[in-house]
Amino acid sequence: MLKGLLNRRPAPDKRRETELLQEYTRLTDRLEQIRTAYDFVSEDAEIDALIFEENAVLRRMAALLQRARDMGFHVDYPDRRG
Repeated sequence: MLKGLLNRRPAPDKRRETELLQEYTRLTDRLEQIRTAYDFVSEDAEIDALIFEENAVLRRMAALLQRARDMGFHVDYPDRRG
């Protein structure tokens, strides 16, 4: 009887929340890497690429957070750089 309980999959909402949080963590890690990389580049093309990637990550995070809110989950948004 207990064996069946231990092997249950999380409820769909809980599983989706876990997936959202994992993706959010990956995105915040990538954002930190990008922001650190600014200290190590000097070419205009490299800076432009970092800016482009940072904006893409921020937009992906915003979409992810909106989806989380729509599903009733709460995730804190990291600082916004101007």
